[in-house]
Amino acid sequence: MTPPTLVLVHGAGDSARVWQATQTHLRVASVAVDLLGRGSRPFDLTKVTIDLAAAQAAADVREHTPGSVIVVAHSAGGVIAPRLIALLGPQVKHLVLIAGVTAPEGAIAADIVHPERREQFLEARPKLLARHRGRSYARGTAVETLPSHLDVLSDPEIVRAVESLNLMFQPISWAGVPADLPRTFIRPLGDPLQSRETQARLATAAGADEIIDIDADHTPARSAPLELARVLDELAMRHAE
Repeated sequence: MTPPTLVLVHGAGDSARVWQATQTHLRVASVAVDLLGRGSRPFDLTKVTIDLAAAQAAADVREHTPGSVIVVAHSAGGVIAPRLIALLGPQVKHLVLIAGVTAPEGAIAADIVHPERREQFLEARPKLLARHRGRSYARGTAVETLPSHLDVLSDPEIVRAVESLNLMFQPISWAGVPADLPRTFIRPLGDPLQSRETQARLATAAGADEIIDIDADHTPARSAPLELARVLDELAMRHAE
């Protein structure tokens, strides 16, 4: 019996590299993608849209695996997940969000994560995006081949802020995501960024039918890679054929 391949989607301020430790412990096959503007995919971070990022990720997935997959999205990667699933279609068997940031149909993630700070973020957003226009979080050999119209943005904290204020204010659509698609929310119990109330709102927004607790901080791929791998392996084996 062969389980689906895990498609690992990183969050804001990261690249596919964040999954390396987890992948060493996984028993099932996995593919970690660089979202647009990150790692091996140079692009102006301030101009990334959900549609553009999902289209590039879908192309990368199709290049690596023609079979069934499980989309695993961490934090702000959850904003991309619904569109990615819609593009991959029946290939997707399960959605897993790890502290995943998302929103109901037509809403924005900022109103789910920090509704009380909406006006503050809206005021800061245009200035931050203007300041870092033309910059990309390129890594490795991508830095050497960066197009002339782009500069390298190397500070992950600034990258996280730019990505968050960009993507979390774009409406999310669940069109094309089957209503009966299994959806699991992995809740890091030591998450300093998301309160239990926030995590509950996010799980509800995603339509999660299961919540799995993990003893980790906001990024289990770094703080608890072995435990995370065990959880993901178990979820994948549910769909083995």
